[in-house]
Amino acid sequence: MNAHQIILRPLITEKNTNLMVFNKYSFEVDRNANKAQIKHAIEEIFNVTVTKVHTMNMRVPPSSRPRGRATRSR
Repeated sequence: MNAHQIILRPLITEKNTNLMVFNKYSFEVDRNANKAQIKHAIEEIFNVTVTKVHTMNMRVPPSSRPRGRATRSR
């Protein structure tokens, strides 16, 4: 897998912005990538040395379809 296929996008939130002070950065990555692949991709793209990689599997949000049966008005 290419490094740009592993790293999808940076995550920009208020919490992640505060962590940047401590040189901690967050990225959305491919679900099939392991920690070694993520580390290598970050080092290749940004030309930095990665000390640790933490991963988290996020739950996919439910679709926007209604729950239960649809009622028909008469």
